Amino acid sequence: MKAYESYREKVESRHNKDLKEVMKELYIEEDLGPSVSAKKLGMTRQAFMYFVHEYDLKKLKFGKYKKKMMIFRGRQTAQ
Repeated sequence: MKAYESYREKVESRHNKDLKEVMKELYIEEDLGPSVSAKKLGMTRQAFMYFVHEYDLKKLKFGKYKKKMMIFRGRQTAQ
């Protein structure tokens, strides 16, 4: 637990933002996977996934994905 907090502090001080916002940018907006995102932030994948679960980011990421797929399917049936 303490190791994860050190990752939080490092990322927040480097980016001058809350860790959750930085992770949203990489993991959701840029649609990067956990390994690539973790590497960019300088943390282990395990620590990154800890914060994904803590901030409930999977719901946000895959909720957007599900919405995109529904729009895509709707366009296909309209053609």
